Amino acid sequence: MDGRISLAIAFPFLALLTPFTAYLTNRDYPLLSLEILLILAGVLCVATVLGLIRWAGGRRMYAISVGGLLTVAADYQFEWIAHGRTITILVIFAVLVALIRRFEKTMALAVTVFLCVFVISTFLRNEFESESGPVFAVPHMDAVTDGPPRFIHLILDAHLGVEGFPGDNDRAKELKRKIKQFYQRYGFKLYGGAYSHYLDTEDSIPNLVNFSAGSVNKGFITGERPPYGLPQNRYFQFLQRMGYRVHVMHGDYLDFCSSQDALPDSCSKFDWYALSNVAKLDIPVLTRTTTALAGFVASYTRYQGILNVYEKRVRPFLLSNGIVGPVIDRQSLWTRRPIYPFSVNAAVAMDALSESIQQLAPGHMLFAHVMLPHFPFVYREDCSPRAIAESMDDMEMVPLKSRTPEDRKIRYDQYLRQMECLYVKLDELFVRMQSSGVFDDSIVIVHGDHGGRLGLRLPTSKEHNQLTPTDYADGLSTLFAAKIPESPGGYEPTLYAINELLVQTLDNAIGRTPPLSVPRKEPFAYLNDGDRKPLLLVDMPWRAVDVPESTVAAQQHMH
Repeated sequence: MDGRISLAIAFPFLALLTPFTAYLTNRDYPLLSLEILLILAGVLCVATVLGLIRWAGGRRMYAISVGGLLTVAADYQFEWIAHGRTITILVIFAVLVALIRRFEKTMALAVTVFLCVFVISTFLRNEFESESGPVFAVPHMDAVTDGPPRFIHLILDAHLGVEGFPGDNDRAKELKRKIKQFYQRYGFKLYGGAYSHYLDTEDSIPNLVNFSAGSVNKGFITGERPPYGLPQNRYFQFLQRMGYRVHVMHGDYLDFCSSQDALPDSCSKFDWYALSNVAKLDIPVLTRTTTALAGFVASYTRYQGILNVYEKRVRPFLLSNGIVGPVIDRQSLWTRRPIYPFSVNAAVAMDALSESIQQLAPGHMLFAHVMLPHFPFVYREDCSPRAIAESMDDMEMVPLKSRTPEDRKIRYDQYLRQMECLYVKLDELFVRMQSSGVFDDSIVIVHGDHGGRLGLRLPTSKEHNQLTPTDYADGLSTLFAAKIPESPGGYEPTLYAINELLVQTLDNAIGRTPPLSVPRKEPFAYLNDGDRKPLLLVDMPWRAVDVPESTVAAQQHMH
């Protein structure tokens, strides 16, 4: 390739471009957006430098560089390589370098053509699929005039309970007041002391929809990663027996349309992991450029493995020898887990949700799981976005020793602002329902699945001995509000599990009580002890601060 510098440039350019294109396509990022074109310009510059090195006679350096790029591309693209041993990747690298050195021109031509075809076909498939139809299909619902009342059930993921709001935070106190007024204005019964038995969605919601409080992690779901299957759904079965046609709007975390014995009449699916709506955020182009590139780098499995080895082995070894190595900032886009823009996609999904509710007739039920106010905490109180790089997550991925009161305060501030944005959207939804005449005669349930998970310690078995009531509130206190036609609203601050509240609300709204299976009557929580392992059952030590002890004792007596 001494006289063909264009081929010498194209070879490494396509080696870099291929995994990046695959990443963008898999995450539904617009390939022709300005920020992607800027990144491609940078990739071309890197490839040009390598081409010039080869043109100047640096065959060995060129072979090592391009062989490394092809190895990374294969490692990124093929799961069997990514999960293989380190020796596997080293062998692949050595073979590629040797082949490039020995058959340089043939390898360059063959691999360049192959990668070129891959990139072009990926691009065309992405463009074709993006125009195949709307992301959110609004189900057609036949009008029914003599069926049971219209029913809307919204799960707001990671919504902290009203009495769980931190008492030392002025914004939390003000938002608590506003939320109580919000539900009072719309005629809801709000349960301030509502809580979840579980810290995680994959335990909380599957047990809720099966009227259970099982003691095994992921006991009701199948699969090793999202979307988790939900083979059984007694809640949908119950509603169908009551004459409801069930419609679902869900994401790719829990599959509510996989229960063969309780199949909904229609399903609309959100892609919680897609980056298409991140590309539409009203933030500077250079910020979106950094976000797209850092997200690609952080999604590389072996790169994350290298960071973990450094944190767990290399840095402690250096410290033991008196050398202070740099601390990895896990809040940085370049070093934290891959970008999961749950809240960004959920904010867009709220519009589709509103549109579907307007079509809902009596005899129909709409069930929606919405990832708000779930992290990342992108939205300010007026729903204007901050950059993904500035948006924090909950405490779940933060090492115990790295959690500080100051960090908790900062995260809570972003979390509460995003929750204020959520209520802007809920207010718009309810106002639109009122204007369409579908609010007053509807049953509406709105609740969370667990708390904000912003405590200094999380309710898990490994942190059990250090947990405080505040930690339980941060992790397990959650929202529950219900509006039943012609029933008075109000506020109830005492402690109730959301599983119990759902059954109680169904009895009040429909007149039938589904059987609830729980291991004990007194308030309790489960602490996670590992994947698919038995959960540790403990007393729930948290109580709403404004509830007199006599009220709590009376409530426990009723249980």
